[in-house]
Parts: sequence; C-alpha cells; structure tokens
Amino acid sequence: MIPFVVVLAACGGSTASVEGTAGDVSWGDTDYVYVGSRYIVVSGVEIDCRDIDWIDRTYDDGVNPAGMDVATLQFTFASGDAVEAGKFSIAKGAAVQSTIVHVSGDTTHIYDATSGILQVDSTEDGGTTTGSFDSVVFDDGGTLSGTFTAQWCVNLKS
Repeated sequence: MIPFVVVLAACGGSTASVEGTAGDVSWGDTDYVYVGSRYIVVSGVEIDCRDIDWIDRTYDDGVNPAGMDVATLQFTFASGDAVEAGKFSIAKGAAVQSTIVHVSGDTTHIYDATSGILQVDSTEDGGTTTGSFDSVVFDDGGTLSGTFTAQWCVNLKS
C-alpha cells in the first residue's frame, strides 16, 4: 500500500481532510483540491491546476491518463457542466459518481465507488466549493469520508 503524501504548500486556500484507505492509498490531509466543470478532485500528490486537464468521466484500467504518478479522488456530476450544491447519493449510474485514479510507475488502477454520500455545502462560479463526503465505499472494499474546500480550476472541462 502506498501512503498518502501529506503536503503543506499553499494552494490558494484549498484543503481536504480524508479519512480511510481506498484505491491502495492511505489518505490524509492535502492542499491540492480543485473544482471545475462537473468535477471535484482531491489529489494525494502535489499537482497544479495546469496538470489536471486529463480528468475525465471514465477511464480504462491499466491506461495512465495523467502521464505521471498520481492518486486522485474524484467526484463527477453525471449531467450538466457544473458542480451543484446539495446532498447526493454516490453510485455507478447515479447523479454523482466517485472514482480513484491511482498510478504508480507502470501500474494504473481505477477504483469506482459503489455507495456513499456527497454533501456540497456551497459553490461559487469560478470560486470556492465546500462540502463533505461520507462512507464512500469503493469496489476494492475501501471506504473514505472527509471534508473539502476546493479552488476553481479552469483546466477541469466537461
């Protein structure tokens, strides 16, 4: 299992506190949290907004979409082109889905959530989005819960 890298560099006020292990990652606190289009992305490694234009709705297991080692927790709204405030059930085919993309060396794994709750408390167009997620269970049996404050990232596109 790869430990989650705790980073303390300033990133415009974005932060997430993630409890649990899923996607072969022991998650923790990070300052690399972004929102844009239909996505909320929590990164377990130092990554800049310019470097996450590869985020998508679906991925192929075994194919590295990022071109680098990453561990990202992603929440995707299935319709529309913006993250919305509210409480949402997470599942494949639901209004909100969650995915972990974990790339380490030549190994890429994609983990999809089977259940859980996403609560988006507030969202500002081109600004900050805040919220929490609870009991998000992934297909590897891992479970994550946490809170986030995400900063707008223009590179996240539908």
